[in-house]
Amino acid sequence: MQRICRDKLAVLFDQRLKPVASVKPGEIFIVETEDDRGGRTRTPATTTPEFLLAMRAEGWNGNPVTGPIFIEGANAGDTLAVHILHIKCDSVGQVGYWPDMFRLHEFFDGPNTTLVEVRDGLINLLPGLQLPVRPMIGTIGTAPVCEAIYTGRQGQHGGNLDIPEVTSGSTLYLPVEVSGALLGFGDCHAIQGDGELNEVEIRGEVTLRCEVIKGRRAGLRWPYLETADSWVTIAAARPLEEAAVVVLHEMIRLIIDITGLDAHSAYLLAGVAGHVRPGQIQGGLYTMRCLLRKEYMARVTPRF
Repeated sequence: MQRICRDKLAVLFDQRLKPVASVKPGEIFIVETEDDRGGRTRTPATTTPEFLLAMRAEGWNGNPVTGPIFIEGANAGDTLAVHILHIKCDSVGQVGYWPDMFRLHEFFDGPNTTLVEVRDGLINLLPGLQLPVRPMIGTIGTAPVCEAIYTGRQGQHGGNLDIPEVTSGSTLYLPVEVSGALLGFGDCHAIQGDGELNEVEIRGEVTLRCEVIKGRRAGLRWPYLETADSWVTIAAARPLEEAAVVVLHEMIRLIIDITGLDAHSAYLLAGVAGHVRPGQIQGGLYTMRCLLRKEYMARVTPRF
């Protein structure tokens, strides 16, 4: 089985980058991912306020992704289905913050990074408190055709989405804009809640396979996701309510495409049975997702 190591990192989704590996559709492969700080703050000596301030001052690039990975047979106009089979967490996790994040100056006058142990499916967050891991991929995308986009940002190509449902057992559908798709991903979290108020950053080991789907679903402009029981649309914008509007529109389009309902019926279904939740609201464009259970789509009567 092919393994792509975490030393093959990029900080841009950029069609000019040379692929670090090539995989065939349907091939199962393993990708090692680095944490959001490129592995720089994994020891007590590298988590002091002095080290963190110096790291920020030098202009470090966060959210590196392993890649780009060339997917054979993927061409512009296709859809890349990324089947996430398993995410394995490293044993060292970290929770970091800066006072300017969420305007925390009232509580903190300097940066902090706390190292936590992740072992046997549990996160030792605080003395006496263990949380079960809920591993996810924070940053994932393909190369856009007209620009190079920093991996810490978001767009219709994907990027720093921070959607908890991008996890084991899910399939993420990404647009293909250039030959080979040039997939990259990293920034795994052992756990993250809605809004990414904070998270446990980890190195990860992701087992996956990709499928190339010719063409795209009618009208959809953003990545979307399929879990065991739900469809999930994804979008990013500012302000947060604009992201909510866009993600709702994407869900209406998805319902129409899957069920054959008209727009009126699709909106009734999404509006009453759907759930809009934030992905990340830390910075850049805010991400939102809309979730709708598959069973509801399966039970409606299409218009034709």
